[in-house]
Amino acid sequence: MQKTNSKFLKNQLEKFLSENEVENFIMENFEKIEYIIEYDPTEKQESKTNSDDIMRLWSLPNVIGKQLNLNDVCERLVTYKNEIPLWIKIESTDDNNVLKFLISKRFRKIRIIEEWHKLNEYKPILKEKTPHNNV
Repeated sequence: MQKTNSKFLKNQLEKFLSENEVENFIMENFEKIEYIIEYDPTEKQESKTNSDDIMRLWSLPNVIGKQLNLNDVCERLVTYKNEIPLWIKIESTDDNNVLKFLISKRFRKIRIIEEWHKLNEYKPILKEKTPHNNV
Protein backbone atom coordinates (compact mmCIF):
# COMPACT_ATOMS: atom_id res chain seq x y z
CA MET A 1 0.00 0.00 0.00
CA GLN A 2 1.28 3.46 -0.85
CA LYS A 3 1.85 6.01 1.86
CA THR A 4 -0.32 8.68 0.23
CA ASN A 5 -1.02 10.30 3.58
CA SER A 6 2.60 11.46 3.87
CA LYS A 7 1.79 14.11 1.26
CA PHE A 8 -1.41 15.03 3.11
CA LEU A 9 0.55 15.29 6.37
CA LYS A 10 3.23 17.48 4.78
CA ASN A 11 0.59 19.81 3.30
CA GLN A 12 -1.18 20.09 6.66
CA LEU A 13 2.06 20.78 8.53
CA GLU A 14 3.15 23.44 6.03
CA LYS A 15 -0.29 25.05 6.17
CA PHE A 16 -0.30 25.08 9.97
CA LEU A 17 3.24 26.43 10.25
CA SER A 18 2.65 29.18 7.69
CA GLU A 19 -0.66 30.33 9.24
CA ASN A 20 0.10 29.93 12.97
CA GLU A 21 2.81 30.97 15.33
CA VAL A 22 4.69 28.44 17.39
CA GLU A 23 5.51 29.91 20.78
CA ASN A 24 9.12 31.22 20.95
CA PHE A 25 9.83 30.28 17.33
CA ILE A 26 10.29 32.37 14.19
CA MET A 27 9.32 30.56 11.00
CA GLU A 28 11.55 31.36 8.05
CA ASN A 29 11.82 28.40 5.67
CA PHE A 30 10.27 24.92 6.06
CA GLU A 31 13.10 23.25 4.18
CA LYS A 32 15.82 24.65 6.49
CA ILE A 33 14.08 23.64 9.70
CA GLU A 34 14.77 20.32 11.40
CA TYR A 35 12.08 18.45 13.30
CA ILE A 36 12.21 16.10 16.28
CA ILE A 37 9.53 13.44 16.81
CA GLU A 38 8.60 12.50 20.38
CA TYR A 39 5.58 10.82 21.91
CA ASP A 40 3.17 13.18 23.65
CA PRO A 41 3.78 12.61 27.38
CA THR A 42 0.27 13.84 28.24
CA GLU A 43 -1.44 11.03 26.33
CA LYS A 44 -3.29 8.78 28.77
CA GLN A 45 -4.39 5.98 26.45
CA GLU A 46 -1.99 3.31 25.26
CA SER A 47 -1.70 1.90 21.76
CA LYS A 48 -4.74 -0.12 20.74
CA THR A 49 -3.89 -1.79 17.42
CA ASN A 50 -1.13 -3.90 15.93
CA SER A 51 -0.01 -1.05 13.69
CA ASP A 52 0.20 1.23 16.76
CA ASP A 53 2.52 -1.33 18.35
CA ILE A 54 4.57 -1.79 15.17
CA MET A 55 5.15 1.97 14.95
CA ARG A 56 5.93 2.27 18.68
CA LEU A 57 8.22 -0.76 18.94
CA TRP A 58 9.78 -1.12 15.47
CA SER A 59 9.38 1.83 13.11
CA LEU A 60 9.83 4.91 15.27
CA PRO A 61 12.39 4.05 17.99
CA ASN A 62 15.34 4.75 15.68
CA VAL A 63 14.04 8.28 14.87
CA ILE A 64 12.53 9.38 18.18
CA GLY A 65 14.53 12.35 19.46
CA LYS A 66 16.59 12.70 16.27
CA GLN A 67 16.54 15.72 13.96
CA LEU A 68 14.90 15.07 10.58
CA ASN A 69 13.79 17.20 7.65
CA LEU A 70 10.09 17.67 6.92
CA ASN A 71 9.96 15.06 4.13
CA ASP A 72 11.54 12.40 6.36
CA VAL A 73 9.19 13.22 9.24
CA CYS A 74 6.14 12.92 7.01
CA GLU A 75 7.34 9.60 5.57
CA ARG A 76 8.12 8.16 9.02
CA LEU A 77 4.79 9.20 10.54
CA VAL A 78 2.71 7.14 8.09
CA THR A 79 2.19 3.46 8.84
CA TYR A 80 2.30 0.60 6.34
CA LYS A 81 -1.53 0.83 6.40
CA ASN A 82 -1.39 4.53 5.44
CA GLU A 83 -2.37 5.68 8.94
CA ILE A 84 -1.13 8.86 10.63
CA PRO A 85 -0.91 9.92 14.30
CA LEU A 86 -4.26 10.75 15.85
CA TRP A 87 -2.79 14.13 16.77
CA ILE A 88 0.43 16.13 16.58
CA LYS A 89 1.33 19.03 18.85
CA ILE A 90 4.12 21.38 17.82
CA GLU A 91 6.54 22.99 20.27
CA SER A 92 9.64 25.11 19.94
CA THR A 93 13.01 23.93 21.26
CA ASP A 94 16.10 25.76 22.52
CA ASP A 95 17.53 25.50 19.01
CA ASN A 96 16.32 28.22 16.60
CA ASN A 97 16.19 25.79 13.68
CA VAL A 98 14.40 22.89 15.39
CA LEU A 99 10.73 22.21 16.15
CA LYS A 100 9.44 19.31 18.25
CA PHE A 101 6.44 17.24 17.17
CA LEU A 102 4.67 15.57 20.10
CA ILE A 103 2.65 12.76 18.54
CA SER A 104 -0.07 10.43 19.70
CA LYS A 105 0.88 6.77 20.14
CA ARG A 106 -2.27 5.90 18.21
CA PHE A 107 -2.27 5.86 14.41
CA ARG A 108 -5.52 5.98 12.45
CA LYS A 109 -6.89 6.13 8.91
CA ILE A 110 -7.69 9.57 7.53
CA ARG A 111 -11.44 8.94 7.92
CA ILE A 112 -11.02 8.57 11.71
CA ILE A 113 -8.70 11.59 11.83
CA GLU A 114 -11.32 13.70 10.05
CA GLU A 115 -14.03 12.49 12.40
CA TRP A 116 -11.93 13.15 15.50
CA HIS A 117 -10.87 16.61 14.28
CA LYS A 118 -14.24 17.72 12.85
CA LEU A 119 -13.71 21.43 13.46
CA ASN A 120 -9.95 21.49 12.97
CA GLU A 121 -8.78 22.64 9.55
CA TYR A 122 -5.21 21.59 10.40
CA LYS A 123 -6.03 17.97 11.26
CA PRO A 124 -4.15 16.11 12.80
CA ILE A 125 -2.27 19.10 14.23
CA LEU A 126 -3.60 20.49 17.48
CA LYS A 127 -3.31 24.14 18.39
CA GLU A 128 -4.17 23.64 22.04
CA LYS A 129 -1.77 22.19 24.58
CA THR A 130 -3.78 19.09 25.62
CA PRO A 131 -5.89 16.79 23.42
CA HIS A 132 -9.43 15.74 24.13
CA ASN A 133 -9.31 12.05 24.94
CA ASN A 134 -12.58 10.90 23.43
CA VAL A 135 -11.24 8.21 21.11
